Amino acid sequence: MRVCTLYESRLGRNDGPPLYWTNAMKQLGIEVTHLSSQNNFNGDLYDAILWVDWGEDAIGDCLPYRPIDMSNYDNTIYITSDTHLGYDYRMNKAKEFKKVYTNQIDAVGLFEKDGVEATWLPHAVEPMAYPDKPLCIKKYDIGFVGFVTFEKRAIFLDRMLKEFPNFYVGQHFFEECAEKFRQSKIVLNTSATDDLNMRFFESWGTGSFTLSEYIPSFNLLDLPVDPEMISYKSHDECVEKIKYYLENAYERETITQVMKQYILKHHTYQARVKQIFNLTEEKKDGEAHCVGVN
Repeated sequence: MRVCTLYESRLGRNDGPPLYWTNAMKQLGIEVTHLSSQNNFNGDLYDAILWVDWGEDAIGDCLPYRPIDMSNYDNTIYITSDTHLGYDYRMNKAKEFKKVYTNQIDAVGLFEKDGVEATWLPHAVEPMAYPDKPLCIKKYDIGFVGFVTFEKRAIFLDRMLKEFPNFYVGQHFFEECAEKFRQSKIVLNTSATDDLNMRFFESWGTGSFTLSEYIPSFNLLDLPVDPEMISYKSHDECVEKIKYYLENAYERETITQVMKQYILKHHTYQARVKQIFNLTEEKKDGEAHCVGVN
């Protein structure tokens, strides 16, 4: 099977979902070619064309070129992430594709109203980028890794810092980010809106207890624990749950191991690749080979 992934890597970034999807396909034995979104392009050379949008894609008007129009190609797949940011661009781009997946469930209904049929496909974790090893001393009571780019998050973190001074806040990617997660007894997660963000999957995947702002789509994930146990609906509730889990380390770590195993089984990028391409695996000479593609 030959797949072409289209994503932009010339604007100063080459991280995030596009890179994870590409690597996951390679790990599963799929022949992958990555092109930027303005290369000379012949879609007939590939069994599938996968466009994974990310961050800067929504600033199309600022780009010095016109992205490829995918309307004339068959077997095209569009995976869109931040539909709460740059919605119009992502919705209009989605109209060019035969299959559309969105990481945010709210966008499924919004796209439908705008004439685009879409399927919910949540974010995931790439364990090679966010490993669960080596084991770390839990030197922080609380950890948060991310950018404080909106007022809601700033207010939340300010309150938590005042309540719990042994609190790490910083910006990191990949293994450095995973290490800060593993060094924290509790990782805090707050969303931009009601989005089920990447941090939810990445922090649990590293084997780190994660307390997240409650998101309605938690109830659609078939979690192995009650979502109420690992989420909060107010700042006061968050403070109380942090205190509880700091005092009850055994319960905290038991939940962590259950959630880690669940995430690494069901919510990796390899699992997502198998889902969209309907892949099964058979063993041959000790290696896994992909068979059974839609």
